[in-house]
Amino acid sequence: MKVFNAVRKRLLSEGRLQRYLVYAVGEIILVVIGILIALQLNTWKADQRDRASEKVHLENLREDLNLQLEVIRTQMVHDSSMILRADSAMAFFTGHMGLEDLERRLYGSRNLGWRKTFVASDATFKVLLSTGGMNLIGDPRLRTELMRYHQQLDYTTQVVNTNNRLIDELFSLYAASNAPSFSRDAQGRLETNTALSGQDRFRLYESIEQRRVLSEIALVVLEKQRTATERMIERLDKAIDQP
Repeated sequence: MKVFNAVRKRLLSEGRLQRYLVYAVGEIILVVIGILIALQLNTWKADQRDRASEKVHLENLREDLNLQLEVIRTQMVHDSSMILRADSAMAFFTGHMGLEDLERRLYGSRNLGWRKTFVASDATFKVLLSTGGMNLIGDPRLRTELMRYHQQLDYTTQVVNTNNRLIDELFSLYAASNAPSFSRDAQGRLETNTALSGQDRFRLYESIEQRRVLSEIALVVLEKQRTATERMIERLDKAIDQP
C-alpha cells in the first residue's frame, strides 16, 4: 500500500492525470481480483470441510446400518424359531404331546409368548434430518435413497412391534379371553388329568396358529428390510470410496 500511495502522489504531483486514472483503474481491478481469489479460496476451503463432514456422516450411517443388519438377522432367527415351536406345539392336537409338554412350550423358557422388540438403528439419520445435515450429502440420489430406506425401516419396525402387542394378547396369563385354562394342584404341579374343554382347545389351536402367522408376516417384512439394508451399505461404501 505504501508503494501504491507513493506512485499516486508522484503522478498527481507531476500533473499526469490521465496516467493516474489508468493507474487507479488498474489498482481497483487488482483489488477486485484479489477479493475474488480470496472468496474462491474460502469457498474451496468450505467445500473441503463439507466433503470431510460428508464422509464422516456417511461412515456413521454405514456403521448404523451394519448394526441394523445384525438386529434384523437376530430378529429373523427368533421368528424362525417361533415358527418351529408353533409347529411343535401343534403335536398336542394329534395326541403326540402331553399337556405338561404343551404348557412348557406356551409359558416355559423361550415360549410362544416370547417376543423381541425391534429397534431401528437410525441415530445418525435422525441427527442429520433434524439439523439439516442431509444437505451435506452431495449426491441428491443418495439423499433420496436414504430417505426411502428409513421410511421402509419405520414400516418394518411398526409391523414387528405391532405383532409383539398381538403376541402379548395371545399368550398373556392375564388375558382371560385368550389364555387356555391350565390348572395346578395345591403343590403347584400341573394337573395333567384335567382335560381342556373343547372351547379351550379351539382357542389354544387358534392362538398357536396366529402366533405362527405373525412370525411368518414378520419374516417376509424382515427379509425385504435385510435386502434393502445390504444394498444401502454397498451404496454407502461406493460413496465413501469416491475421491
